[in-house]
Amino acid sequence: MVQSGATDPNTRALINALKKSSAKNDAGIWKRVAELLSRPTRKRATVNVGKIGRHTNDGDIVVVPGKVLGSGSLPHKVTVAALNASASARSVIVGAGGTLITINELLSKEPKGKGVLVIT
Repeated sequence: MVQSGATDPNTRALINALKKSSAKNDAGIWKRVAELLSRPTRKRATVNVGKIGRHTNDGDIVVVPGKVLGSGSLPHKVTVAALNASASARSVIVGAGGTLITINELLSKEPKGKGVLVIT
């Protein structure tokens, strides 16, 4: 049978870490992010920076279980944690004063997931 879902060992390790953290800290947000990352690559979310700008406020923390693309503008600084990001998305986020980190880094900073938004 053909395996569906994440086949990259790093992504599978991230999914397992998210599930463990969700159970340990009683944080359902990490379980949901793990479910979204378990999808095949072609079914994962691709989110433009403009969408992040419309749905966030200054200083928000956002997790994107997929790839961030650089279309649109970001009027305020946000912290974005994503599986992957394009070069143009990186420049737009950093240009607005925000930061781009990995989901692992966000998991260690916010193990309970307080104040974290999931954008798909």
